[in-house]
Amino acid sequence: MTATFYDPAGLARLGSLDLVAKQVVEGFLTGRHRSPYHGFSVEYLDHRPYTPGDDTRTLDWKMLARSDKYQLKLYEDETNLRAYILLDCSESMAFQSGEMSKLSYGAYLAASLAYLLIRQNDAVGLVLFDKEVREYIPPKAHPSQFRRILHSLDDIKPGGETDVGTVLHEVAERTKRRGLIILISDLIDKEEAIASGLQHFRHNNHEVIVFQTLDDAELTFPYDRLTRFKDMEGAGHVVTNPKNLRQKYLDRMQAFTEQIKRDCFQRKISYNLANTTDPYDRFLAAYLDKRARIG
Repeated sequence: MTATFYDPAGLARLGSLDLVAKQVVEGFLTGRHRSPYHGFSVEYLDHRPYTPGDDTRTLDWKMLARSDKYQLKLYEDETNLRAYILLDCSESMAFQSGEMSKLSYGAYLAASLAYLLIRQNDAVGLVLFDKEVREYIPPKAHPSQFRRILHSLDDIKPGGETDVGTVLHEVAERTKRRGLIILISDLIDKEEAIASGLQHFRHNNHEVIVFQTLDDAELTFPYDRLTRFKDMEGAGHVVTNPKNLRQKYLDRMQAFTEQIKRDCFQRKISYNLANTTDPYDRFLAAYLDKRARIG
């Protein structure tokens, strides 16, 4: 498989880590996720490959006859989890001071999370957005879904202004069935609008994970010479001595990230700050390990 954000070495370093839902989700109780349902639904949803030991009563015999492939039918109640990965593709995500832009870092996170979820036989979808939803891939548990997600990630180009709050509300309206929402964004927008959008998901009983992805220069403001700063999502720019701005900027950035973190904490949302200088696989492995240990 050749794709920009398909990193076999990085995925191997994630080992056997799982992304386990922390709250009740609308899926099948397999020992991984908790479900509010008992028994089986009759609504057909997807397929997954047969593996030795599976119940042959759920084999899709028609597909076997057509394609000579052994596939099991998955029903509505047998998909462990429906997860939606929301990736911010606005212009500000193109910023980079080092080897990788925020958007590329976020795309690697999205690809890795999609891989882990599909490996667990969970259904995963992808939402690409800026000030509006640019692409919406509904969740599926089929292995081919990973290739589809990788293809979409390969095609992304940063552009457009940010309107995170509006997009969150729009996606929340489209995802009524409770599941897992994973937001990957720099969240450079109005804090109250973001908090309102996140609350919409929580109101719908979704579990939410936020990865606020920022460039190291945004967090440390390393500039010490006369510098021209440009608005990534507008036409404005200013030339100034950064020494006069550093402390005020750092105070404002810290207040901004702390407010986002506080808004998430109040809503029982997992908040995580990702610095693009930290290798994405190491960052993600540390998060998943911590998540597993705290139960």
